[in-house]
Amino acid sequence: MEEKFINKKILYVGLVVLLVVLILGIFYVNLQQKKAESESYKFPLPEEVVRQYFTAWSNKDYVNMYATFSDGFKKIDSNAKDLTTFREFASSQGINGVNIINIKETSNDGETANVDYNVEFILADDTKRQFSDSFTLKFRQGDVIQGWKMIHPYGENVDTS
Repeated sequence: MEEKFINKKILYVGLVVLLVVLILGIFYVNLQQKKAESESYKFPLPEEVVRQYFTAWSNKDYVNMYATFSDGFKKIDSNAKDLTTFREFASSQGINGVNIINIKETSNDGETANVDYNVEFILADDTKRQFSDSFTLKFRQGDVIQGWKMIHPYGENVDTS
């Protein structure tokens, strides 16, 4: 009788050990999958950020447009101090749409990139005006939203931080 009791005890201990190993294994696999997912995330390239900016502007999607600016720019430009102020500023520009003609990255050292663009603005009076220029973007790891950010999306203010 005592032998049966010992065998049952060994069986239960073995089952508990197997259960603990199984739970730890599942936890480890999930942890490794999350790590792999976070390591495999690719931030949008500078060219894609500029495309996001103009596409969002054309769609009057001021949240996504605002997300392309560096936090430093938001601090130095009074029109970008917060989303509400920026939305009012952007909507007052008289731009009803933006046609992207060309966007091309011209340099990128991993920290700073330049992107040339050529767009056509559709104005409030339905006239169209082409505009070409270049944006400088910096890779920001300390911004609220990390990644490539425009440091001077409009006007004279430039985030030099």
